[in-house]
Amino acid sequence: MKARLIDIAREADVSEATVSRVLNDRPGVNEETRQLVLQAARRLGRQIMPVPEELPRMIGLLVPDLENQIFAAWVERLEAELFERGVSSLVGVRARTVEREREHLQRFLRAGASGIIVVSGFHAQQSSPLDHYREVTDAGVPLVMVNGERHDLDAAFISSDDVHAIELSLAHLEELGHRRIGLAVGDEHTWPVRTKVQAFEAARRAAGEPGAPIAYTDFSYAGGYEAARDLAGRGVTAIVCGSDVMASGALEGLRSIGLSTPEDVSVLGYDDVSWAGLTTPPLTTIRQSVSLMARSAVRTVLAGGQGSRRPTRTELAIRPQLIVRGSTGAAPGRSR
Repeated sequence: MKARLIDIAREADVSEATVSRVLNDRPGVNEETRQLVLQAARRLGRQIMPVPEELPRMIGLLVPDLENQIFAAWVERLEAELFERGVSSLVGVRARTVEREREHLQRFLRAGASGIIVVSGFHAQQSSPLDHYREVTDAGVPLVMVNGERHDLDAAFISSDDVHAIELSLAHLEELGHRRIGLAVGDEHTWPVRTKVQAFEAARRAAGEPGAPIAYTDFSYAGGYEAARDLAGRGVTAIVCGSDVMASGALEGLRSIGLSTPEDVSVLGYDDVSWAGLTTPPLTTIRQSVSLMARSAVRTVLAGGQGSRRPTRTELAIRPQLIVRGSTGAAPGRSR
């Protein structure tokens, strides 16, 4: 006959309520008492069914690639923030198409993800479909989108303040005497590029420099190389680049046509990756606040799993910081 609660209580010298809490794995009993109850139950022949351990929470992290160091930095910081909170992570990379991105999101869902963070995904594309994101939110899984925004999707959006970034960049260059300033960016259909371009054009008009030159290429070394040669041919004395990778390519592009940085053309990057201070000359750049943004993304995705778990739309823009190094200097002809 199975031992009764009262029998186990007498054997362990505790109350029946305490025995009930222990056998049903409920809180409110210290570990020493818990062990006394379990030992008494076993002595009396009560079979103790093992209580399955609660699976740790897991968050899916999706980034374009790990070759660009800014995305590697994102994974490192997101994983660190999750680890501190006892949450595991599953990382997906190289979602080069919408269908591949959907496969990653579905893999996260099948693996039991309690939330998903997407960094610079297809949500940044103006005309990209949103159905694969809605499959996540419809499943009640919190979704946080970094560096991109869509008004027709109920998710949390966290972005670097690109308007402020452009304003910081132009204020710095104008203070150095630059008037003919160019912008080198990637795909004009993406949200971060559109935001930068709109801020750039508005600021240049306000400064009495309408029609400021813009080079659309891609966020790569080769893209920066070609953009710099193009913009230099249009007479700029300073180039604002959309990434540090582009800016490093711009430095070489200018060298290839016999121009020096910053004596002939100043170059300003974006991101402040770890090697930004090691280029020749060291890059002046806009530091994207990855640590703060990652912390905000993790807090948001974990908070989104509480309560009803219904997706809610939130937006947060975090201001970046100007880091001045050697790639920017006084405009040609201005006393240094």
